[in-house]
Amino acid sequence: MANVEIVRRAFEAFNARDVERLVSVSHEDCEWLPLRAQLEGIVYRGHEGVRQFVTDMDEDWESFRIEPLEFHERRDLVAVIGQVGALGKSGVHIDSIAGFVFELHEGLIRHITSHSDPGAALEAVGPSDQ
Repeated sequence: MANVEIVRRAFEAFNARDVERLVSVSHEDCEWLPLRAQLEGIVYRGHEGVRQFVTDMDEDWESFRIEPLEFHERRDLVAVIGQVGALGKSGVHIDSIAGFVFELHEGLIRHITSHSDPGAALEAVGPSDQ
């Protein structure tokens, strides 16, 4: 359950745009693959990558929040199904459900991948151990 709490704190920090708190829950060798970065072939790496990710988000979006709805923990992986609500500076509005896969190592987030299909996030972590 500790991994879920770390992931929950990451969402709280992201929604508050608390960059240093995001860095504090991220491994120094982390890799973040949000949807847009995947489309553009970008990987945000390390603590500087986390900082750059937040800067890039703030440049493109008036607001962007993710409200986690479900957490599915499998060993060192946590899949999250979340409600995404965003308003782009271009006027685009997003209101959708997405999936996120977090891989944790030594109590820190090592890898994050976003999925527009929540089912893909659940598939990525595999079936329940129960």
